[in-house]
Amino acid sequence: MAQEKKRILVVDDTMVDRIVLKSILEVDFTVLEADSGNRAFELITTRGEELDAILLDLSMPYINGFDVLQFMQEKEIRDIPVFVVTAEPTRDNVEKAFQYKVCDFIGKPFDREDIMSRLRSRLGIVPRFNLSKEDLLETIKYISDLEKLYKSYLTNFGKSDANYKARSDLMRIMLNTYSRSPRGERMDPDNIQLISKAAYFCDIGEMLIPESPSVEQQVASITRNREMEDKHAILGSNLIRLNRSKACEYFVEVCASMCLHHHERFDGKGYPYGIKGKNNSFYNQICRVLDELEEKRSKFYGDKAKPIKFIIQRLVDDDMGVAGKEVCDLLEECEPMIFSYYLSGGTRE
Repeated sequence: MAQEKKRILVVDDTMVDRIVLKSILEVDFTVLEADSGNRAFELITTRGEELDAILLDLSMPYINGFDVLQFMQEKEIRDIPVFVVTAEPTRDNVEKAFQYKVCDFIGKPFDREDIMSRLRSRLGIVPRFNLSKEDLLETIKYISDLEKLYKSYLTNFGKSDANYKARSDLMRIMLNTYSRSPRGERMDPDNIQLISKAAYFCDIGEMLIPESPSVEQQVASITRNREMEDKHAILGSNLIRLNRSKACEYFVEVCASMCLHHHERFDGKGYPYGIKGKNNSFYNQICRVLDELEEKRSKFYGDKAKPIKFIIQRLVDDDMGVAGKEVCDLLEECEPMIFSYYLSGGTRE
């Protein structure tokens, strides 16, 4: 499955900075440039639907970055994530920028790995799979250690990992099917293994949410608890990114993105960012639809293995609310295998 290059608009009046940013971005992105706030107005107005993100310098003469943010607010342009580029992230600038709901800050001098990591995470971009045997072994060991930690947490709080295991196994079934399909991309078995395992950890951020010790405290702090629940996606992504090993980079990028975006919806009504359409990766969309499938199956059937055709049909008939057509078509194609999986009590494909 080839990923289309996303379009990034770089807004900066300094030519050197634009050149440096373009050299960093152009391998993975199509880069548009604006050398002034006025030019940014023009491109956002005429080509806004093509833009996947904006890298915006705050310090520009005449029309500065805040003027651009104000323009986007007045035009009700809310679906283009903005990364503020600044050499001086003062408290006033940060607070003022966040009033416009910018998604992140990129500092000067530029750090290529940091910029690419932030953009990949926010835009749901999966890095290229190119692991050596040594990299793969180190990654598998990291996954094993992470799984032990997560299972220990779940056991301590009387929780089961059955749903997460099922999500991982079903991801594997769907990716194997997609890889064999004429419309799909041939995927290395190790690639499928790592992506499928990433789905197991999508809710790992819940480990970082304080458990309320009593019902009374839960009721008293229900608003705060709801806010923390909504943040578990961000917490989980940050936790995975603590591993900075170069060998584990592929899995970390895939897993952190899945943690962050598996509650997003194709119609833009998910969280934490309300990402819409294909700005969420194909794998994240599969994880999202499997999350819905498991929830609905448990609700209707409990632990019983019954035909799930009507549940899948309900997801598909959601008019691309949860996921895009490509994922929904794949889900329908996999329905017999998914039913067999549940019928066998969770035996892998």
